[in-house]
Amino acid sequence: MRSNVCKVTISLIIVLGIITTLILFFYQFPKKVDLVSPAVSFYGNDPSSIKHTSLRISGTLNRPLFQQHRFKGTVTIDGLEFTKENETLDTYVLDKNNGINMGNLVYHKPSKPGEFVTLSMIWFDDTFEHINIVSDWGEIKKKSFFIVSASSYEEAIDTQKKMREKYGTTFVPRE
Repeated sequence: MRSNVCKVTISLIIVLGIITTLILFFYQFPKKVDLVSPAVSFYGNDPSSIKHTSLRISGTLNRPLFQQHRFKGTVTIDGLEFTKENETLDTYVLDKNNGINMGNLVYHKPSKPGEFVTLSMIWFDDTFEHINIVSDWGEIKKKSFFIVSASSYEEAIDTQKKMREKYGTTFVPRE
């Protein structure tokens, strides 16, 4: 009798363990994101190039425990019409360090999903409070073009500095 109870208990523990493992492996732990943030754009090391804009981010950040994190949604930037006219490809988090995520921000034509319009790098914290995009979208192609969630150039540089300290020295290419 005691042997049967032990077998049933062990079987139940094994089944519950398998179910828990499967849930943890496959559940995406989604986080809805819907925000409009003031931002500035500028060329690296050139405070005179600053322009005020805003970032609109809407979508879902999926954060599975044992798989790559992924943002599925849209990122639009006022003043950059291609971000409104084209679709954002799912952004996979390529690297994560101390709460700062890094990935590719890719836009493609809605009629031709395989045809990329442009590509950039994006860094964002887990709450999407601090966002930094570096690209070649500006008119001066030999300089890095930044879009940072901030209200001024000084605040943008401070945001980049804080993100760099958390993420590490490879954050944001330097001019």
